[in-house]
Amino acid sequence: MQLSQNKIAVIGMGYVGAAMATVIANAKRNKKKSYKVLGIEANNVVGKKISKLINLGKLPFEINDKSFIKSLSNSVKIKKNLTCSTEIKNIEDAEIVIVSINCDLKKNKNKDVDLESFIKSIKKILLHINEKALLIIESTIPPGTCEKKIIPLMRKIFKKRNLNIKNLLLAYTYERVMPGANYLNSIKNYWRVFSGYNDKSKKKCEVFLKNIINTKQYPLTKLDTISSCELGKILENSFRATNIAFIEEWARFAEKMKIDLYKVIESIRLRPTHNNIRHPGFGVGGYCLTKDPFFGEYAAKKLWGFNDLQFPFSKSSVQINNKMPLVTLKKIKKLYNNNIKNKKILILGMSYKENVGDLRFSPSIFFSKYLLNNKAKVFWHDPHVKSVNNPKLIKVISLKKLFKYDLILFSVSHNLYKKLKFKKKNFKKTYIFDSNYVLTNNQINQVIKEKINFGSIGR
Repeated sequence: MQLSQNKIAVIGMGYVGAAMATVIANAKRNKKKSYKVLGIEANNVVGKKISKLINLGKLPFEINDKSFIKSLSNSVKIKKNLTCSTEIKNIEDAEIVIVSINCDLKKNKNKDVDLESFIKSIKKILLHINEKALLIIESTIPPGTCEKKIIPLMRKIFKKRNLNIKNLLLAYTYERVMPGANYLNSIKNYWRVFSGYNDKSKKKCEVFLKNIINTKQYPLTKLDTISSCELGKILENSFRATNIAFIEEWARFAEKMKIDLYKVIESIRLRPTHNNIRHPGFGVGGYCLTKDPFFGEYAAKKLWGFNDLQFPFSKSSVQINNKMPLVTLKKIKKLYNNNIKNKKILILGMSYKENVGDLRFSPSIFFSKYLLNNKAKVFWHDPHVKSVNNPKLIKVISLKKLFKYDLILFSVSHNLYKKLKFKKKNFKKTYIFDSNYVLTNNQINQVIKEKINFGSIGR
């Protein structure tokens, strides 16, 4: 089948894939002709639901980026150059096929990477991809996956399909998407790193990225090999996860010394070389930082045979971060002599990050389960979340009667919560606990002035 010029297929219409597809649909090849974008979802109940929503111009997940919602709708309904399907065979004439599907951890205690499932999906793609099409992997994968798994698989399937192996085109590029009000903008206006299997792959990937990314302000970085590009993504996320975990032990130390660690950290941040030191907090959530640090050891041992490498910092960072909500639980239980049964606790913030509605691996979700296990009555509020998948958690719509709860836990730094005011007469029996540096200095000063019961992490 002949290639259809300007047709781009995006496999996986999740948080990243849907955004990438929308950016491409609103870009133009050489500033002239618009791309025709085809999203592909799994041919199952969930995939069909996602595909149906996309074709209606609706996002299949909660997001507070209005420009994203509008751009997707315009591409589907007005420009009509973005559609979605569950038929993988529809990629056969695509000029470029972008893979944006998950590579997850197995649900076992060893935290192994489920690379087998990811490779099975790649195999389905290779059975239908045009031999002259460029395959771009955008998923976060163990370093060496392309070189050790995908390229050999491409050669095998091309040979089986009687395709010319010399036409093999494969590139890797990872996004640095920033959840929030500028979600879509962060796909287009941010630095990109890429590499390719050969010079032709690199060149074609570079030309494509220049058509959709604002490379004048955010120049592309081309690395020598695909494996180095894969490693960059894992290293980037592992560094951030480790940075967050590092501060935990100092938070416990500072608390025992009765030192406000937040003020100490702000003084350190004035030094430009140290301005990315993290604050202590409630926990780490989201899709990347909770799993990516495990990819290094898996790749070293399973893909490269480097059995002597252990990655102790990266692995322990995840373990430490996973326990962070338990620190808050321990402090709250101590307030009530280790008995929070029937205590009415309101959690302010259920998403994993400020000013977004993403619940993936949210510390608040984990924390609420701990509270329920201790027989507490758990209420929740979040301006960006419509519902949570637990009927035992009671949704609160209005924040006008905060005084009726035994404890109010500030867990996510949504802008709305920084506007709340506190008066002693309203909080005579209510304890306020800031677990994630949510309250402003003015709010804390007000709480102290009003002599309201107050506690926090890191103070």
